[in-house]
Amino acid sequence: MLKHTKSLLTFSLLSTLLVGCGGGGGSGTAQTPDGVRINLTASDKGLVTASTDTGRLVGHNYTHAFYGVWVDDSKQVRELRFQGTETPRHEIPTSGSATYYGNAVRLDSVTNEVLTDATSRINVNFGRKTVDGEITMPGLRRDITLHEGRLNGASYSGQASVLMNSEGRYDGKLYGPNAAETAGIVRFGNNPDLDTAFGGKRY
Repeated sequence: MLKHTKSLLTFSLLSTLLVGCGGGGGSGTAQTPDGVRINLTASDKGLVTASTDTGRLVGHNYTHAFYGVWVDDSKQVRELRFQGTETPRHEIPTSGSATYYGNAVRLDSVTNEVLTDATSRINVNFGRKTVDGEITMPGLRRDITLHEGRLNGASYSGQASVLMNSEGRYDGKLYGPNAAETAGIVRFGNNPDLDTAFGGKRY
C-alpha cells in the first residue's frame, strides 16, 4: 500500500510487481521534481514504482543503490537519477576485477512508456582502474556500448555509443561495502531519447 504525503512518500510494493545522491544508509531519499520525497531505504528491493503528485518514479532499488527515471503525467518531462551509499575510497579494491549484472531504465520513445527490461553488464578492473560495459536493449532498439573509461575512487566515466551515434557519455559510482553495487546514467546530448539509467550487482 502506498502512503503519500507532500513531504514524504514511502512505497511498499508486492514483490511480483514489475517494476545525484541520497543521504543516510541504503539508497537514501529521493526528491522528485514535483516536490515529493521518497524513502528508498525503507522501500522494497527490486523493480519498484511509485506515483507522485504529477508523475511517477520507476526504477530498480538495491540494498545500497537506486537507479531509475521520474516521468511527469504528460510524459514530456523526465529526470534520470542514480544514488545510494557510496563506497568509501579505502574499501575500493586495488587489484582484481568484477562484473556487475543488472538492468537499465528509460522512457521509451517507441511505446512512450517506461522501459525496464533492458539489461546491463559493467566490467571493472580495479588494478587498471578502468570500466567498460554494455546495455542490451529489448526488441529492435539499439544496444548501448560503454567504452573503456576511468575509475577514480568510487566514481567512473567514459564515452558511450549506439549504432550510428557515438556522442554519448556515461557516469556512475560504486556503492555499498566493498563496492557491492553500481549505478549510473548514460546521456546522449544530441538525442535525449537514448538517455538511460543503469546499474548492477557485483558477481
